[in-house]
Formats: sequence, structure tokens, C-alpha cells
Amino acid sequence: MKRPHSMWHGDVMTGKRSPDGNYIYQCTIEDDYSRAYAGHLSKNKDARIVIYALIDAVLRWKSIPTCFHYDNGSEAKCGIVKAFLKNLSERGDQGIQFIPTLVRNPKGNGKKERAHKDDRRDFWKKNRSNNFSYVRKKFEKYLMWRNEKKGHFALKGKTSITRLKENEKPKRMFSRKLLESLAKVKVAERVVKPLGVVYLHNTIFHVNPRLEGKKVELWETLKGLEIRKEKIVYHLIEDYWNRKISKSSIVAKKT
Repeated sequence: MKRPHSMWHGDVMTGKRSPDGNYIYQCTIEDDYSRAYAGHLSKNKDARIVIYALIDAVLRWKSIPTCFHYDNGSEAKCGIVKAFLKNLSERGDQGIQFIPTLVRNPKGNGKKERAHKDDRRDFWKKNRSNNFSYVRKKFEKYLMWRNEKKGHFALKGKTSITRLKENEKPKRMFSRKLLESLAKVKVAERVVKPLGVVYLHNTIFHVNPRLEGKKVELWETLKGLEIRKEKIVYHLIEDYWNRKISKSSIVAKKT
């Protein structure tokens, strides 16, 4: 791509495994033209890590991409990520084309795979701490170093910041709160059963019993699962993502 923000590449990698057996995941967004980096660390590998990484890129570069290319991972090929890109596109009055890597074509995401090797060498091997907050702070410094100090072979030794200055797109001055509100998608409609029971993904969720017998909409958001009726949010299931992850883990073990 011949200009900054024409295409962003995204992917998730495992950063490290903690002594308690849990993992720290890294999702990074890389601008194709400048090799500039943005990203997010999380203990969970789901759609939220992709959205937060995209939000970091939009806030960091004050721009939105023409194309977003991502590895063939389920964390990005899902409704809420596609809805976020659609809502961001409409808000920024600019189309964003989502391009997933073709199945069984690992070379399709070669730039990110090479970048991951750099991340393992330059960041994860040098940061052995198990303190998640500390690792996050060090990761932010790493992003700044990679964008402003590190020379890139593909750029003939220049830094990413020099290429970013060539951007001709208008600046997008979004707030974090606004961007987070764009991550929402309706996943189902249900009639609330006695005792406020609602079924989704073969899982029982409990909502306000006063909604019994009423037809409600179920919306995925970054905060959890919202129970809506006529655009009014009546209930928020905050542990929705943790329960969804646990359910996916059980299914994966069985298969």
C-alpha cells in the first residue's frame, strides 16, 4: 500500500504463560505502509482484544483504515467485530473493507508473523514479570519505541513515524468512550421465561424477573450482554464474556 492507513494488518499471539497456567495474549495492529504498531494485551483471547487493539490504533494514529486484514481467527470473524468496523465506517464516513486471511493460507498473514518474531525477541524475552499491570505499562513503552526509535529494514532503516507523517487522510478525533460504544451487535431475541430465565448458546442467564413473558433483544457489548426492549437497556450481564469463554473451552475439550 502506497499511503498510511490504506491497510491495517491484525493478529493475536500468545505472549507468555503465567505460573497459574493462564496466558497473556497480544493483539497488534500494523499499518502496512509505515509498519507502525498499535495493540492491546489481555488475559482472554476473544473479540474484545481485537476491538480494543483497533481502538488503540484509531486513537494513536487519529485515522481509520481503508482495509482491515486479519488472520483467519474466530476472535475477529465474529458479529461484534464486524459490527464495530461497520459502525466505525459510518461514523467516519469512510468505507472499511474487512479481509480475512484465506483458510489454509498462513502466508497470507506473513507480515504479522514476521512482526511476531520481533515481538518475541524485543519484548517478551526481555519482560519476564508476571505482574499484568506492569507488563501492560512496559508494552506501551515498547509500542512507542517500535514506532519512534526502531529502524525497519523494509523502510531502509527509517522509523515508522517518518512514514506516518505522509498521511493525507483527515484526522479522526474520536473519544475512547465513543469508540467503545460502537462495539455492539444484536445476537438474539428471546421471550423471558419464569424467574427471569433467558437461554443463549445453551447457557442459562438470569435477568430481571419483572421482564417475564416479555420479548427482549440480546446485545453483545464490550461490557457484557445487554438485555434491551424498545432501545432501553433493562439489564446488563457483566460476566457474559467469562461464561462464554468457559463454554467455548468445554466444547473445545470435548471435540
